[in-house]
Amino acid sequence: MTIKLNDLVGSRIMMTDSTRKLTIKGETKAYKVAKIPLDLCHYNDQNGRIATHISEHISNGNTLNKSALEEYNGVLEDFIYKSNPTALDATKTNIDKFGQRVPGVVLNDGRIIDGNRRFTALRKLKRENGKDLYFEAVILNQEEGIEERDIKRLELNLQHAEEKPVDYDPIDNLVDVYRDLIENKLFSEIEYVENTNKKPSEVALMMKKADLMVQFLDYINAEGKYYIARDLALDGPLQEIVRILENQFKGIDVRTILSTSHGDKGEQAGYFRVRNALFTAIFSKRKLNETDDKGDLSRDIREMGKFIINASNREEFLDEFDDIVEEVYETFQDLDAVDVSSVREVGRELADVRKEAQKVIDKHIEDSRLVTAKIKPVELLNKAFDDLKRIEVEQVKRMDPSTEQEFLIVYEEVQRKLKEFGEALNV
Repeated sequence: MTIKLNDLVGSRIMMTDSTRKLTIKGETKAYKVAKIPLDLCHYNDQNGRIATHISEHISNGNTLNKSALEEYNGVLEDFIYKSNPTALDATKTNIDKFGQRVPGVVLNDGRIIDGNRRFTALRKLKRENGKDLYFEAVILNQEEGIEERDIKRLELNLQHAEEKPVDYDPIDNLVDVYRDLIENKLFSEIEYVENTNKKPSEVALMMKKADLMVQFLDYINAEGKYYIARDLALDGPLQEIVRILENQFKGIDVRTILSTSHGDKGEQAGYFRVRNALFTAIFSKRKLNETDDKGDLSRDIREMGKFIINASNREEFLDEFDDIVEEVYETFQDLDAVDVSSVREVGRELADVRKEAQKVIDKHIEDSRLVTAKIKPVELLNKAFDDLKRIEVEQVKRMDPSTEQEFLIVYEEVQRKLKEFGEALNV
């Protein structure tokens, strides 16, 4: 049976004197707030905050059945809680003491658009104390011309544009961006910027990371299994990889370089080679088991970019690393299905390969550092000489006595330093 909340106003649902301002279809106005029994509301299974949890649930062969609403709500409540237990507990304590202060937003069919955490806290409090509790929210009627695009725009505005932090897991946020801007093209970049109060450069970077996340999942034969990216905590490493790739392949965009319309097949091949080496490094260096050293994967990838990919030893490294990349890639591609446990199983199976990968990476980083250290004195001396050349002899001749005395002190220090260099070089 389909719920229509507006039909229940005056019976099970009571209107309050409170209002909440919302902007819908470009018009901002105050909407009345209703007190809605909890059993008439349900979570939104498209909620970006729990996107990776839902993808894991579905990948494990489960379904989400709204016809069994309490069971459906129970599953998603668990996901909402897991997404940020600390914040949820704080919200529950606050509502228990002071009541629900900020109204939510629901559709006429009971789907919650804003207020999932408050709704979850109320559900938990009702189970704990047995009292009749209500979810206070604005009711929006889709039959009044409110389309899915308007609903999503409102969600973005409420989540991002009201100067409060988005407490999504970063990967859940990337999944949301991928679905709305890349996969379903619900919004253009400019529209997303306008509705989230973000800078264009921030949105562009998020889109690149989101696309690269999808490329990584494809690389490990886990298409659509976003929860694996969350489990591997890939947000920071993906950001470093975007910067490395776009620095290495000037003018490219990680979102478009693999398209069939990209004319330079050699550049695509080079991109694949470098990208897959970085993806393999993620698998090799990321903590896969509780006993593994956590380390700092973002820093590790950044160092690979600085001392290998963007250094003179890149080709030598790639030649040595190609066999490792191929073995990791083929091992994943040979699996019928990939999930978090199988990623860890492959990690154990390829323990020796992972160690070899880290050994090769560390060796080439150290070699590059040594080369950098060797040429550093030359770079510094050249810089010092460039600075010296900026001092004009005529200016030296016209110095007043006080300045001349200061100049002579420094001049003698320079002479002593040059003598030390000469003795070190036996000249």
